[in-house]
Amino acid sequence: MRLQGRTAVVTGGASGIGAATVRRFVAEGAEVCIADVAIDAAEALADDLGDAAWAISCNVREESDVAAVAAAVAERWEHLDILVNNAGSELNKAYHDTSVEEWQRVLDTDLRGPWLFCKHLVPPMVERGSGSVVNVSSLNGIVGFPLSTAYGSAKGGLVVFTKDIAIELASSGVRFNCVCPGVIQTPMMERWTDLMPEKAAAQDMLRGVMPIGRMGEPEEVAAAILFFASDDSSLCQGSILSVDGGFVAQ
Repeated sequence: MRLQGRTAVVTGGASGIGAATVRRFVAEGAEVCIADVAIDAAEALADDLGDAAWAISCNVREESDVAAVAAAVAERWEHLDILVNNAGSELNKAYHDTSVEEWQRVLDTDLRGPWLFCKHLVPPMVERGSGSVVNVSSLNGIVGFPLSTAYGSAKGGLVVFTKDIAIELASSGVRFNCVCPGVIQTPMMERWTDLMPEKAAAQDMLRGVMPIGRMGEPEEVAAAILFFASDDSSLCQGSILSVDGGFVAQ
């Protein structure tokens, strides 16, 4: 029960890594706000978890939506302890075939979104002098991959954003850290393999990317997020943690 009595907002919390994080946080004693554009799935998860979770519709690309989440949190809770910026948008496309609209969608979801949530939810944490922000980047934010210029640029930007804001607010009592998952078995990964001519072959290829020989599970990433959310990581500020089955160790 490492989060007993804590409050948390998890963006993109209705599925995949986000949903696993919500479930783990609740199991550890937290009360969680699930902020997701997929409101039906978010409400279903909240119903399943009972009074410890509640859902709110939010498109992280829209500042008005983020401000509404901040207002709802302030109305419901005395203070916010944890923010997990997990919502993401993928794109598997060559740089010269990527449209301006596609590029902007990915950057707005994966980089603008976390910045907006920090802009609106972190100042009260700073005023209180405590809190933890966990950004969920990607292996693509650390190393290069083909057909990943938009997604990799956004996730790489999130890694540097984490370091910058961590140093800017280093003495504030609020911690900022980042988790970089590798190949994880999530709906996002399913959507990517669905685009391939041979889905089974694509999945085999992805397993081969991980030196441990398998894809990761969302719950394994949620455990890393829990570490940064909890007091166990009290000395971590601007840390980047790869959860990738050994890929960047090669």
